[in-house]
Amino acid sequence: MAKTGKQRLEELKKDIFKCIHCKACRFAYSGEPSRKGIGEWKGKQKSVLYEGMVDSCPAGIEYGWEAFWNAGKIWIARSILTDDLEFSEDLRDVIMPCITCGQCQAQCENKIRTVDIIESLRAACKEAGVPMIDKHQLVDNIVKERNNPYGGEAGDRFKWAKDAGLEKFINNKDANVAYYVGCTASYRQVEVAIATAKLFEQLGINFTLVEDEVCCGSPFFRIGAVDTAQELMRKNLEAFKDVEILYFSCAGCYRTLTIDYPKWMAEDEKLPFKTKHAFELIKELITKEKIKFKPNKELKGKIVTYHDPCHTGRHFAVDYEQRMIEESKNLMFDMRKIGQEIDRWFEKPRVILRKLEEDVGLVFKEMYRIKLNSMCCGAGGGVRAGYPDFSLRTASLRCDEANAVKADFLLTECPFCWRNLYDANELYSHGMVVMGILQMISEYNLLDIIEQPTDEDFLSTEEALI
Repeated sequence: MAKTGKQRLEELKKDIFKCIHCKACRFAYSGEPSRKGIGEWKGKQKSVLYEGMVDSCPAGIEYGWEAFWNAGKIWIARSILTDDLEFSEDLRDVIMPCITCGQCQAQCENKIRTVDIIESLRAACKEAGVPMIDKHQLVDNIVKERNNPYGGEAGDRFKWAKDAGLEKFINNKDANVAYYVGCTASYRQVEVAIATAKLFEQLGINFTLVEDEVCCGSPFFRIGAVDTAQELMRKNLEAFKDVEILYFSCAGCYRTLTIDYPKWMAEDEKLPFKTKHAFELIKELITKEKIKFKPNKELKGKIVTYHDPCHTGRHFAVDYEQRMIEESKNLMFDMRKIGQEIDRWFEKPRVILRKLEEDVGLVFKEMYRIKLNSMCCGAGGGVRAGYPDFSLRTASLRCDEANAVKADFLLTECPFCWRNLYDANELYSHGMVVMGILQMISEYNLLDIIEQPTDEDFLSTEEALI
């Protein structure tokens, strides 16, 4: 039987009472108050001093009150567990405008599982009979009817593949590699899906697009609708049970199938497939010197910067950290080792970017907040659907940071980040081009194959963090 949100809160009780309310969770670089940066930048909404510690909790920045910062949510969780507070619509409206980006967990010296706590609070709130906000209820109803939160027809899920001449890969029975596209890239940011699939084709991957693919369930795990999320999970586990490895271009889908599914499956169950993001493959082929990139006059000298998606970056990192802590017998030694592994993980997309800089002539410049300290794009945790204005203001703050390094291109590797950053870039006139890394490689025809990759290259997960 599935656990309830209240049961999960009870399991997290030690974490909840371990919080000392030091408020480090509200900042990026909370342990580096003298960190050098790029100085003050006057953005579209406000001026920010990119030096030392910088406020980085989107909900706290937006709403200001203590309850909206992570420390306030921990107080709420304590009060629920001690029966000093009851769930209500007022309480729901405080715990829902959180993007669950994990910045608070990354900064916490006590290693408190803040994202799990917030998601459990939301699930317990729904179980207590408090209705979801109208927009979340609408999306929940849509996904139950259409198996995707956008309301798209099932028959249109791979329309992009047919339009792009990739129809042969739909339900390709001879393939043991599958591309899990996700709803956003299937129904909205089809540029990402087309770019990824064409790169796979160019690399010689015999892959399949499985027509029975449904929403991964990520939005519903985040907003507390875990019954809906688990139903979607079961459909995907059945649809992909016969493939050896599942590739992703969506950070949220990758995170959900790799991290969330095992948590919600029965104890004796395991994922029937391996998981891997497409950027990991490209990085590995660069390292093995099997691919490089072609020079491009149009891109030469252009400044690119990179936005770390929370779901492929920080969420993988903190999950890895928690697992290593649980297994640790020598925490002081292990923490150094954990830090090295986490940094190696964050370097993967940067290997691609530096190779693009070397071969193509692009100039790669980092924003101030990067890797574990990266600022969220504002799209996750149900916030884009439920609180779109807040979501776009958060994305604009991130675009400000890219403007501060004079970026011509703001790159990422998640269609949901792509959507939110693109929309904020347009709405607030930030003046950049927002793209995915793989999208840039495909659309500018940059891939140069030196040695044909093998099936072993495609099926390997040796460098995975999970």
